[in-house]
Amino acid sequence: MAVHRLDRVERAETIGRRFFGLMGRRDLGDVRLWFPRCRSVHTCFMRGSIDVVFLDANNTVVELHSGVRPWRLLNARGRVVQSTLELSTGGIRTLALEVGDEVRWA
Repeated sequence: MAVHRLDRVERAETIGRRFFGLMGRRDLGDVRLWFPRCRSVHTCFMRGSIDVVFLDANNTVVELHSGVRPWRLLNARGRVVQSTLELSTGGIRTLALEVGDEVRWA
Protein backbone atom coordinates (compact mmCIF):
# COMPACT_ATOMS: atom_id res chain seq x y z
CA MET A 1 0.00 0.00 0.00
CA ALA A 2 1.33 3.42 -0.99
CA VAL A 3 0.28 6.90 0.11
CA HIS A 4 -0.17 9.42 -2.71
CA ARG A 5 -0.19 13.13 -1.90
CA LEU A 6 -2.02 15.10 -4.57
CA ASP A 7 -1.96 18.82 -5.13
CA ARG A 8 -4.42 20.92 -7.14
CA VAL A 9 -7.47 18.85 -6.23
CA GLU A 10 -10.70 20.72 -6.96
CA ARG A 11 -13.74 19.98 -4.78
CA ALA A 12 -17.20 19.43 -6.25
CA GLU A 13 -19.56 20.13 -3.37
CA THR A 14 -22.26 22.44 -4.77
CA ILE A 15 -25.15 21.07 -6.82
CA GLY A 16 -23.98 22.89 -9.96
CA ARG A 17 -20.35 21.87 -9.55
CA ARG A 18 -21.35 18.26 -8.95
CA PHE A 19 -23.63 18.13 -11.99
CA PHE A 20 -21.29 19.84 -14.45
CA GLY A 21 -18.04 18.33 -13.14
CA LEU A 22 -15.61 18.21 -16.05
CA MET A 23 -18.22 18.69 -18.80
CA GLY A 24 -17.32 21.15 -21.50
CA ARG A 25 -13.66 21.47 -20.61
CA ARG A 26 -11.54 21.36 -23.74
CA ASP A 27 -8.23 20.58 -22.07
CA LEU A 28 -8.32 18.58 -18.85
CA GLY A 29 -4.58 18.84 -18.41
CA ASP A 30 -3.67 17.54 -14.95
CA VAL A 31 -7.14 18.12 -13.48
CA ARG A 32 -8.24 16.30 -10.32
CA LEU A 33 -11.85 16.71 -9.25
CA TRP A 34 -13.08 15.19 -5.98
CA PHE A 35 -16.76 14.43 -5.31
CA PRO A 36 -17.46 13.79 -1.62
CA ARG A 37 -20.45 11.58 -0.79
CA CYS A 38 -20.53 10.22 -4.34
CA ARG A 39 -20.83 6.60 -5.50
CA SER A 40 -21.51 7.13 -9.21
CA VAL A 41 -20.52 9.44 -12.07
CA HIS A 42 -21.63 10.09 -15.62
CA THR A 43 -19.60 11.22 -18.59
CA CYS A 44 -22.49 12.72 -20.56
CA PHE A 45 -21.44 15.72 -22.65
CA MET A 46 -17.75 15.02 -21.96
CA ARG A 47 -15.33 15.81 -24.79
CA GLY A 48 -13.11 12.84 -24.06
CA SER A 49 -12.38 9.96 -21.71
CA ILE A 50 -11.46 10.28 -18.03
CA ASP A 51 -10.08 8.06 -15.27
CA VAL A 52 -12.31 7.45 -12.24
CA VAL A 53 -11.17 6.42 -8.77
CA PHE A 54 -13.65 5.33 -6.09
CA LEU A 55 -12.49 5.89 -2.49
CA ASP A 56 -13.67 4.74 0.94
CA ALA A 57 -14.11 6.95 4.03
CA ASN A 58 -10.33 6.93 4.64
CA ASN A 59 -9.57 7.89 1.01
CA THR A 60 -8.29 4.41 0.30
CA VAL A 61 -8.64 3.35 -3.33
CA VAL A 62 -11.42 0.79 -3.67
CA GLU A 63 -11.95 0.75 -7.46
CA LEU A 64 -10.05 2.07 -10.49
CA HIS A 65 -11.57 2.73 -13.92
CA SER A 66 -9.26 3.92 -16.71
CA GLY A 67 -10.38 5.57 -19.93
CA VAL A 68 -14.09 5.90 -19.17
CA ARG A 69 -15.49 7.13 -22.48
CA PRO A 70 -18.13 9.85 -22.96
CA TRP A 71 -21.80 8.97 -22.49
CA ARG A 72 -21.22 6.36 -19.79
CA LEU A 73 -22.72 5.90 -16.32
CA LEU A 74 -20.39 4.35 -13.78
CA ASN A 75 -21.63 3.05 -10.41
CA ALA A 76 -19.36 1.89 -7.61
CA ARG A 77 -19.62 -1.81 -6.94
CA GLY A 78 -18.57 -1.75 -3.30
CA ARG A 79 -20.75 -0.48 -0.47
CA VAL A 80 -17.72 1.06 1.25
CA VAL A 81 -17.29 3.72 -1.45
CA GLN A 82 -17.76 7.23 -0.02
CA SER A 83 -16.29 9.54 -2.65
CA THR A 84 -15.08 9.74 -6.23
CA LEU A 85 -11.97 11.26 -7.77
CA GLU A 86 -12.01 12.12 -11.47
CA LEU A 87 -8.68 12.42 -13.29
CA SER A 88 -7.68 13.21 -16.83
CA THR A 89 -7.08 10.11 -18.95
CA GLY A 90 -3.84 8.44 -17.92
CA GLY A 91 -3.99 9.92 -14.41
CA ILE A 92 -4.25 6.52 -12.76
CA ARG A 93 -1.16 5.30 -14.61
CA THR A 94 0.78 8.55 -14.06
CA LEU A 95 0.09 8.49 -10.31
CA ALA A 96 0.70 4.70 -10.20
CA LEU A 97 -2.53 4.22 -8.24
CA GLU A 98 -3.54 0.74 -7.15
CA VAL A 99 -6.42 -0.67 -5.14
CA GLY A 100 -5.48 -0.36 -1.45
CA ASP A 101 -3.42 2.80 -1.91
CA GLU A 102 -4.29 5.88 0.14
CA VAL A 103 -4.86 9.29 -1.46
CA ARG A 104 -4.32 12.54 0.47
CA TRP A 105 -4.56 16.23 -0.39
CA ALA A 106 -4.69 19.58 1.35
